[in-house]
Amino acid sequence: MSGRVWRALVGLVLISLVAACVDVTVAPTPPPGSPSRPSDSAALPSPNLTPVPPGATATIEADLRAQIDAVTSAMPAIRQLSATRDVPYQFITRDQFSQDLVDLNNQETSPEVQAAQERLLKRLGLLPPDADLQALLLQLYTAQVAAYYRPDTKTFYIIARDQPFGPTDEVTVAHEYTHALQDMHFDLEGSRIADPSEGDAALAQLAVIEGDATLASQIWMLQNLTLDQMLQMLNESLGEVDMQQLASMPPILRRELEFPYTDGLTFVSDLYCGQPSCLGTGDWQPIDDALVTPPASTEQILHPAKYGVDQPVPVDLPDLSSKLGAGWSRTLTQTLGELDIQVLMAGAEAPAEVLPGLPVAWPHSDAAAGWGGDRLAMYEGPNSAWLIDWQTAWDTPTDAQEFFARVNVVKSLFQGVTEDAIQSKIVRMVIASDSSLLPVGGLAASQ
Repeated sequence: MSGRVWRALVGLVLISLVAACVDVTVAPTPPPGSPSRPSDSAALPSPNLTPVPPGATATIEADLRAQIDAVTSAMPAIRQLSATRDVPYQFITRDQFSQDLVDLNNQETSPEVQAAQERLLKRLGLLPPDADLQALLLQLYTAQVAAYYRPDTKTFYIIARDQPFGPTDEVTVAHEYTHALQDMHFDLEGSRIADPSEGDAALAQLAVIEGDATLASQIWMLQNLTLDQMLQMLNESLGEVDMQQLASMPPILRRELEFPYTDGLTFVSDLYCGQPSCLGTGDWQPIDDALVTPPASTEQILHPAKYGVDQPVPVDLPDLSSKLGAGWSRTLTQTLGELDIQVLMAGAEAPAEVLPGLPVAWPHSDAAAGWGGDRLAMYEGPNSAWLIDWQTAWDTPTDAQEFFARVNVVKSLFQGVTEDAIQSKIVRMVIASDSSLLPVGGLAASQ
């Protein structure tokens, strides 16, 4: 088999796994100090299996344990991170996962913030007016997630399927166990971003975590699976992908779901071997460094050369609460970042459909390139009135002009009325439920 055909097959397997074996972890902020490097011969404690899938016998339990142990025992040497503790793993039902997801979501974000996030996305035209954000996320993740690691319980969970435990499951285990190794050395729970207003930075950091685990599981796959097994995995994975459901999802949700795996893999591969995709031996130290000092924005994931070089520009917005008057309050602040602005700039134009996991060329993405920083604040007041104050900073005046021109096209999709202004590398936009509120945004003062 030619190297080109082999690489093509590996690529198809990987992109199918991105869509069918998505997992859930938590994004970190840099912990103090750097982790120590492990030795290649570090011994792996035996993990614990509790419980086995419904109806499994003791013999099946032993077989499953042997299969999982064979994968996990290989990962410390592959990932170059020693195992410092046992890692429990459990099989759960998809219904159990759905409830777990709801509970985790409610713990992380208050219902008030979740509702405000939904209203913001609708007002920016990124969600249909009648959409239920929590229900959409639950539907999306429940259908696509195959396994997940929880740093708070130090356990990874495999969602039981009605198929024999095979190559697809083994690659998923390799991915999840890599998260456990990350947690041992980089404290995923203790260092994560908990501030819901820092969504762009959190998504960038998640891309390092997921890209790292995807790369490690890719290497395990290449070292341990036969061609027939990879073909089997490809067939299984593509069979599990609900393409119709993915296609029906609002683009912003699908993009944020796939980004940590697709773009994250490209980013860490560049750190590992200097290429967007590589099958040979590389260096894990730069990836360790990125876990300690994560990219500060999705821009740095989308453009790896900017990592550590092009830092986001701080954008300070005035608090308009008192200016808006009695009964008004600021209900949400957020940084959209290049990734979400990329989706916003596409407007009603959908990107060309590709197989899940392949990089997507977003229409008008050049209008989001050159992002320097942004900050958005949403205010809400009496009689369902609202105002969004959004300021973006750009690398050059030309970048600002490109964004300004495009946002004036897509703003027809926004709810409410708008006013905007541009000055050199700064663009500021006010979106409001009523034109009488626009002067309160004070755009004239920014000229």
